[in-house]
Amino acid sequence: MFSDKNFRIAKVLVILAASLTLVATAELGNAAVFCIPVVTSRGVLNTAAIDQSTGTIDATSCDIGDYITTNTSVSALTVHDANQYGIFVDSGLSSITVSITGATVYNIGAHTGPTFTPNGVQTGIGIIYDSGAGGPMAQGSITSSSVTAYQKGGIEVNRNSNVTTTDNTVTGLGPVPFIAQNGIEYARDAAGVIRGNTVSDNFYTGETGLLADGSPCGGAFPACPPGRQYVSCGILLVLIDPNNIQRGQNDVSNGNQRNYAVVTDSSLD
Repeated sequence: MFSDKNFRIAKVLVILAASLTLVATAELGNAAVFCIPVVTSRGVLNTAAIDQSTGTIDATSCDIGDYITTNTSVSALTVHDANQYGIFVDSGLSSITVSITGATVYNIGAHTGPTFTPNGVQTGIGIIYDSGAGGPMAQGSITSSSVTAYQKGGIEVNRNSNVTTTDNTVTGLGPVPFIAQNGIEYARDAAGVIRGNTVSDNFYTGETGLLADGSPCGGAFPACPPGRQYVSCGILLVLIDPNNIQRGQNDVSNGNQRNYAVVTDSSLD
């Protein structure tokens, strides 16, 4: 029988055979980076590595640093300079369990050449667990890891995911006018534990937002009324049942615009 795992491998190999991309950076004095096209729960992207569990990944010019689709334990892995996601745990095809311990993830987001130049695009997530809409469960843990210099979010647990996030250090860019960062976000019916993390420096200084009808406000549009501007949060729970999240002993006291928030209106995410 052709299993989900075999299908996933075959799909990657077919795309790889058709369009393997070599991103050459020799003129900058760096080794060349191969970006491997993959079909993810977030569309067709490319990745510097698949299911790598340790070592260092330079993801310069790739969308993803490490794309994980199988049960595994990640330990002491360093990932840097991916354009969209540092470590992407994706259960779009089958349920998986992935533990991440002692990882270091940084410079995730937009780049100009090899230089991290974050902007207002809503990507740039250090570590993400996701299944896509209605996909199988992604579960596991993120422990004793460092996530810094991300564009949109440090750690995101999304949709049908159940993840224990403990004893991590998540550090944003500090006050910025171009994007509302969030340190740790659990969204869209995700569940799990958030405990013992240190989350800091997520602060949006811009004036844009959304009105109740979904139309934009601030910037080139009429000023936002109170409560409709985007804000950054140390820990954000959005479109979620807070009773499904165990949380406590998190240090969110330094440099966050909002330490903690529960959002039930999708237009504010």
